Amino acid sequence: MLASERQHLILRKLQVEGFVRTVDLVDEFEVSDETIRKDLTALEKMGRLGRKHGGAIRLSSERFELPLPERTAINERAKELIAVAASQLISPRETIFLDASSTVLRLADHLPAIPLTVITNAHHIVVSLAERADLTLICTGGEYENRSRSYTGASAEDAFKRFVIRTAFLGVDALDPERGAMDLNHGHGVLKERLIEKVDRVIILADSSKLGERSAYCFADIEKVDTLVTDDEASPEIIARFENCGVKVVRALAKKSRKPS
Repeated sequence: MLASERQHLILRKLQVEGFVRTVDLVDEFEVSDETIRKDLTALEKMGRLGRKHGGAIRLSSERFELPLPERTAINERAKELIAVAASQLISPRETIFLDASSTVLRLADHLPAIPLTVITNAHHIVVSLAERADLTLICTGGEYENRSRSYTGASAEDAFKRFVIRTAFLGVDALDPERGAMDLNHGHGVLKERLIEKVDRVIILADSSKLGERSAYCFADIEKVDTLVTDDEASPEIIARFENCGVKVVRALAKKSRKPS
C-alpha cells in the first residue's frame, strides 16, 4: 500500500472516531511504528490532524477531504476497473450526470463513442470532454471550489430543475448498507441529495475500501441507490448485504491475460 493510500485511510478513520492510536494503526496496516509516525507527521504538516501522545486527533471535518490530484492517485487500479464497467451501463442518447469525484473522472475517460448529453458540476470533466463532438456537454456552474475543482451551491442545483436526467453517476466517501451513501464534503452531499430527487437511476461508483464504511454527511438512504459498481476486491459478504437491500451490484473484474500457446 502506498503512503498516500494509507494516509487517506487514516484520515477517514479519524473522521469517524475522532482519535486514533499509533499502536492500533500499526496493527491495522501491518507496518512499523516508525512508518505510522511518519504518516502522522506528514498529515500534521499538511494541517489535517493534531498529534497527541500515542496517536492523533481530528481537527475539523473540512480538512479531511483530500485535494483532487491526491484523490485521483489513490486506488488507481480499482478506479480504472470500475470506470470501464460503469461505461457499459450507458445507452445512446441518454442524459447523464457526472459528479466531481475522482472515480467518476475516470469514467469520463471511458464514455462510449455514442451520442450523449452530459451534465456535470466538475470543471475537470468539462475540460476532459471538451473536444468530444458526439456529446452535448453542459456545466452546471455555481460556486467554484478549488480543492475539488467543482461547482456547488444553489446555482449548481438549479440545473436539476431545467434538465431531465436519466442516470446520475456518483462517487462517495463511504457506502454502508444501513446508513446509505455518504460524503465528507457537505456542499457536495447537499448537491447530490437534491440531484437524486430528480433522476431516474442512481449509480454509485465506489472502490471496495469505501464499502461498509461511514463518513460525515449522508446524502442518500440505501433504498435510493439502484446500482453499485465496485472492484474485484469487494468481499462476497459485503456484496450480499447490498444486494439484500435491493441494490444491483456490478463487480468489475480485471481481464485475464492469455497464456502463451
